[in-house]
Amino acid sequence: MTVSSIVMWVVTTIATVWKISQVIRVPDDRYLRAVTACTVFVFIALSAQLATSLPINILGPYLPKLVQNVVLTFFFALLLIVLQASVSPYRAARRARGEVLLGAAASVGLVVTFVATSPEHRGVSYEIATGDAGAVWFYLVGNAYMAYATARGAVLAWQAARQTRSRARLSLRVAAAGLAICFAGTHLPRVIATSGHLAGQPTEMLRTEVWTTPLLAGGIAVFFIGIAYPGARTGMLKAHLWLEARRRYHQLRPLWFTVCKAFPTIALFAPVPLVRELLHFRYMRLRYYRRLIECRDGLVCLSPRLSTEGLPAPELAQQISDLVGTGTRERPAPAQMILAEPVGDSVEEDVGELVKLSRELRRLGRPSSRRPRLGFAGA
Repeated sequence: MTVSSIVMWVVTTIATVWKISQVIRVPDDRYLRAVTACTVFVFIALSAQLATSLPINILGPYLPKLVQNVVLTFFFALLLIVLQASVSPYRAARRARGEVLLGAAASVGLVVTFVATSPEHRGVSYEIATGDAGAVWFYLVGNAYMAYATARGAVLAWQAARQTRSRARLSLRVAAAGLAICFAGTHLPRVIATSGHLAGQPTEMLRTEVWTTPLLAGGIAVFFIGIAYPGARTGMLKAHLWLEARRRYHQLRPLWFTVCKAFPTIALFAPVPLVRELLHFRYMRLRYYRRLIECRDGLVCLSPRLSTEGLPAPELAQQISDLVGTGTRERPAPAQMILAEPVGDSVEEDVGELVKLSRELRRLGRPSSRRPRLGFAGA
């Protein structure tokens, strides 16, 4: 078990889980299902390769290598069909039949050369395949097809990138670069080396058994980075919005706790201890906006009982603290004031003023944590 093999398997596993999760969320997207199938094929192929080094190998010592290469032919055939449909939908159906037939021919060639290999050399790794001509033929057939598939896949991915104006352009170009690395760094050199070996050239096979595997791992990693980039970017944006909502949600707690204790009817859900609130992870943006609305509702209810308009945050917080803490019942004013009025019309400016007020309430010794004596429940 080499480091390169483990890296390839880990990257493929992450990409497969990610794509399957996307299909679960959007099951009707045919393009996404096809791409997910491609990643599943690669995962199966690399898992079969990795199975040869495990203590318990249910496939036996021979079959994993054959399974790996046959599955990869299906992967590349499907990948080329998907890319061809992206570049030229009108030619996709005609080209699809050719790709399926070529992949099937490569699979048959792999099975035939595998059977023709002596039993003690079946399924051996590329690094030690020179001991038997059948094993060398096996790798020649497999790498010849994959050299074609990676080269054509790189060209199609690059053409598809030129035809799109969305952020998928960068994703396709990165995927094309990964396929080009696999072609130029692994499959083409191995085709040349195995052909030379069968023609009677030195058995070292250009030492491709040393340097092509790391390049293959790098190419696969780059390819899957390109495929996963749009989803990863969306995930990063969602994570940023979630973290920002969670931060604002907790910043508003002192103010929200104060107005909810004074006016319990404005809260959709009753306040809970801070420790329990810290365990809230789901529906964070909904919780945040609900808290924002309830803070505004509470300030509207408090405004008739405050005597001065346009106070800065420290003085306004002091008045709210005194009013809620003493339970003063003043006659409502004829008109309500706008407390913590935002400078502009945006939501962020509104939230900014409420956060300032909430921080001042926290600075005053968390008056919201004391049970208020104020008994009114509405304005």
